Amino acid sequence: MDVLYRTLLAVVEHQTLSDAARVLHTTQPTVTRQLQQLERRLGAPLFDRSGKRLTLTGAGERVYAFASELQTLEVRLQEELREFADPSAGLIRIGAGLSPTLYRLPSILAQYAEQHPRVRFQVVTGSSKLTMERLQARTVDAAIVTTPPASSDDFVMTPLWRDALVVVAPSGHPLAGCACTLGDLAQQPMVVMHPESGLRQLVHDTFTRMGVADPALPLMETDSLEAMSRFVQAGMGLAIVPWPAVAEDVQAKRLCTVNLIDVDLGARTVTLVVRKHTTMPQAAQAFVSWLAARSEAPGRELR
Repeated sequence: MDVLYRTLLAVVEHQTLSDAARVLHTTQPTVTRQLQQLERRLGAPLFDRSGKRLTLTGAGERVYAFASELQTLEVRLQEELREFADPSAGLIRIGAGLSPTLYRLPSILAQYAEQHPRVRFQVVTGSSKLTMERLQARTVDAAIVTTPPASSDDFVMTPLWRDALVVVAPSGHPLAGCACTLGDLAQQPMVVMHPESGLRQLVHDTFTRMGVADPALPLMETDSLEAMSRFVQAGMGLAIVPWPAVAEDVQAKRLCTVNLIDVDLGARTVTLVVRKHTTMPQAAQAFVSWLAARSEAPGRELR
């Protein structure tokens, strides 16, 4: 903090030049000279002098309020910088897709928070594209995405887990609990993700690999796995979704799975992405290292 403002605060709070000098570990003439310097800098008298006591002028009251606020901000900055270097405390900013946020992160963050009670989390959701833009703009410290960037030159990428893909149908559907081919599935009304999504691309690649045309006219497109589940339950079609997104609905018999006999749909990989050349708060770095160490074995699918 500017030494002249610090002197002003001491004079106002201790009321006399001599008391302020003693608190500042300097001499009374030095305090007087510093007040005069501040008045010349600001172009306004700050005190009315009456004997040993000084009374703030109107301008002085404004400057004192500013100096007080500046001191508070400096103390807060020092606290935040100490927190920045403390791996056990601080804010961890995470960008994530909606489905990892809904189906995986709650238990993961709860476990970490229990072990590190002084950390705080900020989670913002969005598409993989939007999440990566936030990572590049440094508004988040780490990204958890289902469609990682094609190039790893600027990023460190760690596959975290693989969510098995399944076909679901509404309870009571003729194919519910039964088996069919991918070609049979293509003849059914389908609920799908929007064309830019990684899941839609995975499904398209499977149909192409098997020589089966994508459903020509999906009955419903959406950008939410939770919405897909609800639309399927309402009887609007079948869907291919990651298992965690529908596990509770299948267990509650709101949905049924359909087995494909001629193809393995595989799994969708969820990836942790951080910038290569950056200085993260130590709390964020500690969390990223902890999460990467918990990544499941390659090839393991959750089902």
